[in-house]
Amino acid sequence: MICFDTLKKECEEQGLAPDSVPSLKYTLDEQALAEKQSKKSDFIKAVTHFFDKFGSAFQNSPVMAAATDEHGYILHMIGDNSVKKLVTEMGIRNGVQMTVESHGINSPCLALQYNEPVSVVGSQHFHYSLHNSACYSIPIADTQEQKVIGTLSLMTGVDFAHPLLKTLLIIMKESIERELRLMKQNEQLRLLNDLIMDTTTSGMVVSDSTGRIINTNRALERMLKQPRADLLKKSVQDFPCVGSYMDQALKSGTPRLDIETTIRSESSRTATYLLDALPIFDESGTLAGAFAQLRNITRRKETEQLLLNTEKLAAVGQMAASAAHEIRNPLTTIRGFIQLLEPSFHQQEHYNLVLEEIDRINLIVSEFLVLAKPQATSFSWQNIIQILRDTVALSQPQASMHNIQVTADFTSSPLFIHGDENQLKQVFINLFKNGMEAMPDGGILSVSASANEDREAVLHISDTGAGMTAEQIQQLGTPFYTTKKDGTGLGFMVIKRILKQHKGKIAIKSAAGKGTTITLRFSLQSRPVS
Repeated sequence: MICFDTLKKECEEQGLAPDSVPSLKYTLDEQALAEKQSKKSDFIKAVTHFFDKFGSAFQNSPVMAAATDEHGYILHMIGDNSVKKLVTEMGIRNGVQMTVESHGINSPCLALQYNEPVSVVGSQHFHYSLHNSACYSIPIADTQEQKVIGTLSLMTGVDFAHPLLKTLLIIMKESIERELRLMKQNEQLRLLNDLIMDTTTSGMVVSDSTGRIINTNRALERMLKQPRADLLKKSVQDFPCVGSYMDQALKSGTPRLDIETTIRSESSRTATYLLDALPIFDESGTLAGAFAQLRNITRRKETEQLLLNTEKLAAVGQMAASAAHEIRNPLTTIRGFIQLLEPSFHQQEHYNLVLEEIDRINLIVSEFLVLAKPQATSFSWQNIIQILRDTVALSQPQASMHNIQVTADFTSSPLFIHGDENQLKQVFINLFKNGMEAMPDGGILSVSASANEDREAVLHISDTGAGMTAEQIQQLGTPFYTTKKDGTGLGFMVIKRILKQHKGKIAIKSAAGKGTTITLRFSLQSRPVS
C-alpha cells in the first residue's frame, strides 16, 4: 500500500512546493528521442493498437494514454486532444523524463518503482495543478527476458476517475505483453529464416498471394546471375526457371515436387537442379503465397552418368577384347599373302605402304584393348610437327576423293613432347577423319601448330562442316554416343583416353552450320640432347 502522505513529505524535503508548476529537468533532443522511439517501435505500435482497440471504453470520457521507457522518458502520447493540450501546457510532452525530483508524485515513476499498477487521483498528487486529474499507470515487461521495458499510463479528469480504468490497464498490459512476445518471436523466426535462406546452398524464392516476389536468397542470386534487387521487382509470371511452377502452385493450391530443370551459365555449362514449388497457407487455410527451391543435383547426375558409362565401358571392353582377337587372325593371314605377292608389286613404295597400313590396323585394334584393360605405352621424345605432317600426308588421298582441301600452317621449329607416336597419330587421324566426314560435299580442313607463352604446343584442327550444338558437344566421349549415321561412339572416347595418358587438353568450339574447331594442348619438353 502506497502512503501518499509520506511521499508528499519526501517531496517537501527535496525542496518542491505544492503550489509551483512541475519543472522540466531532463528532456531529450529530437535526435535522441527519435532513437529511443525507433528502439521501442514495437512497444509503441502495440500501445497504439490496443488503445484504439479498447477505444470504445473511453467514448464518454476524455482519456489520454502515454507510454514511457524504463527510465521514465515519455515516448508516445495518444488519445483525447483536450487532455493532451492540458498536460502539454504543464510541460509534459514527448521526450520529457518523468521523475519524482521534477514532477513530485506521478504514476509512471511509482509504477516503475513498485512494479505494480498504480493510481494517483486528485489530491493524491503533490502539486495543486494536478489535483483536477486522475492518472493510472502500469509497468510493461519483456516476459521472455523478465525485465521491465516501460510503462503505460491513462490520464483523465478527476470527475471521470474510476477503478475500472486500472482494471482496463491490467487487461491492456496482458494484451501488449503477449503481442510484444509474439513480435519478438516473429523477429527471431525471421532472423532464423534469413540465416537459413542465406546459408543454404539451395536457391529459394517466396511470393505473396498475388504472385509478387517478396524474398529470395543469395544462392538463387548466384544461380540466376541476377542481384536480389532486380529479382524482387519481378512477379512469378516473368520469374526465370521457377516462376511458371510457382504460378501453377498459386492457381491450383497444390505442390509441384521433384521437377528436373537446367540452367545454363555464362560459360555455357549446364547445371541440373531439382525444383519444388509449393503453395503457402496461413492459419485459417487461406492461400498466402508460394515458395520454391532449387537444389543443385549436377554432381549427382554426373555420378549417375559416370556409373552408366562404367557399365557401358565394361560391355565395350568385353566386345573390344573379343573383336581384337577375331580381327588379328585374318590380318595375320592377309599380311602373309601380301609378303608372298611382293614381286607382283610394280612399285616398292606401294608394297611398303600396304604393310605399314596393315600394321597400323593391328595397332589400332590393340588400342581398342585399352577399353578392356590398361595397355603399356612406349613414351619417348616426339616432334609433334613431324607427326602432324605424316598424318596430313596419310589423309591427303581421302581428302582429295571428297573434294576437301587440307591446309597446314606449322611453326618452322620442331615442338617436342613426351609421348607415344602411334597413339598420337591415332588421335590426329581420328580428328581428321571426323572433320572430313562432317564435310560430305567438300570444304576446307585447316591444321595448325605453334607454341604459346605457357610452353605448350597448341594445335588447331578446323573444318567448315555441319558443326555441332552445345548439347552434342557435351555428350562427346559418352560410350555409343555419335552424331554419325554409321558411327559407334567409341572414337572420341579413345581420343580422350590417349590425351589423358599424355596429359593433353582438348577444347571444342562449334556451332550448328558453322563448322568445328578442335584445340589440343600438350606441355612442351626441352629439346632432347642426342
